Amino acid sequence: MPNLEIIITSSAEKDMQNIFDFIASDNVTKALEIIDEFEKKIETIAMFPNMGFRKSYFVERDVRECIVAKHYQIIYYVKDDILYIQRILTGYENFFHN
Repeated sequence: MPNLEIIITSSAEKDMQNIFDFIASDNVTKALEIIDEFEKKIETIAMFPNMGFRKSYFVERDVRECIVAKHYQIIYYVKDDILYIQRILTGYENFFHN
């Protein structure tokens, strides 16, 4: 399957910035590493969009979750050959309450 166009929503951008800021307050190098991991995983998802776990509580579209570095979740869906990165959450956050 060809690579999909990638759109990272403003919510997901904010999520990444918040994660970066939190980690960077203790270790900037680690913060840069986790952002790099997010970017690599998003590229992999663009090549293999069905790799994530389907979130069954979304009826209107095939929303999926992919785990990154044990503690983070990338929430995404594909529509019309575009990969939409909806959120990037820590393991203890809930998609519906953010």
